[in-house]
Amino acid sequence: MFSKQEQRSWIKIEFARGRTERQCHQGLQEACGESALPNRTLGRWIKAFNEGRQNVADMRRPGLPSVSEEVYAVAALLDCDRCHTIRELARDAGLAYTTVLHILKERLGMRKIASRWVPHDFTEMQKWLRYDSARNHFERLEREGKAFLRRIIMLDET
Repeated sequence: MFSKQEQRSWIKIEFARGRTERQCHQGLQEACGESALPNRTLGRWIKAFNEGRQNVADMRRPGLPSVSEEVYAVAALLDCDRCHTIRELARDAGLAYTTVLHILKERLGMRKIASRWVPHDFTEMQKWLRYDSARNHFERLEREGKAFLRRIIMLDET
């Protein structure tokens, strides 16, 4: 229902208003139900705010980079040239082949068509243009019947 960051913001506001840890937790459970932060986590955040912390976002931790940095790196490489292979992207981004494949397909929603990486989903404009074209063809079929169908030429785009 509410993200962790939104819940932390609420905790910060309630703490600033002078609410106790118990009151904050009860209010959070009323608003969020099962998705409310646990009481121990709420206590740690109240302690942090009491010690002067202002930011409700997670702090950066050392270790592996976050997935978003990897996604941005692959997306930036694709912005330069959409004809990269997965191996080239993996080498240039310093990532594993399977990681790049996952980012391309799952995170960026891309697929490779005619040696280019393109978005898998249509934009709203493309959807409307296809709808309009299909509607026009259907209207012509109703007006002209089988004569219209005999004039259609099928092409293979590969």
